[in-house]
Amino acid sequence: MLSIITYPNPVLDQVAQEVTFPLNEATETLIRDMWATVKSQGVGLAAPQVGVSKQICIINLASSEQGAQAKDIVMINPQIIFYSQMEYQMTEGCLSFPGEYYKIWRPANITVEYYDEKGKKRTLKAKDWLARVVQHEVDHLNGNLFINLGGEKVDEKELEENSVVD
Repeated sequence: MLSIITYPNPVLDQVAQEVTFPLNEATETLIRDMWATVKSQGVGLAAPQVGVSKQICIINLASSEQGAQAKDIVMINPQIIFYSQMEYQMTEGCLSFPGEYYKIWRPANITVEYYDEKGKKRTLKAKDWLARVVQHEVDHLNGNLFINLGGEKVDEKELEENSVVD
């Protein structure tokens, strides 16, 4: 399991480097270790959160309301190519900001292009919760932090169960 770095570590504010294919052994090991880390701690994880400046994020869908039958996602060099005009607000937290929560407005629907671990280009249309998680993780890869999105800070005591994207 990898250690999560916390703000104000400068890697969190930087645009991560693109990944080249085929993946080398170090990158394959990083992805495996990221899975072990996120499955025990959260929903999504971006490489910068473990101190590595690479365009890789993973989403642990088995931890979601979709349950164990959901397919987890590895996104390499993701680019969000469509944002809906319709937005909604939800409370977000982040492993790199322990104990910090903000109500954030985000587009409700997105389309993201990315590469899988084999280098195959994929497209994912996501809505609601999944769209929010993808946006949060892709933001990490671009050095955009959720605390800078103008959201209202939420006290940890006010959190409702299942209301937080982490």
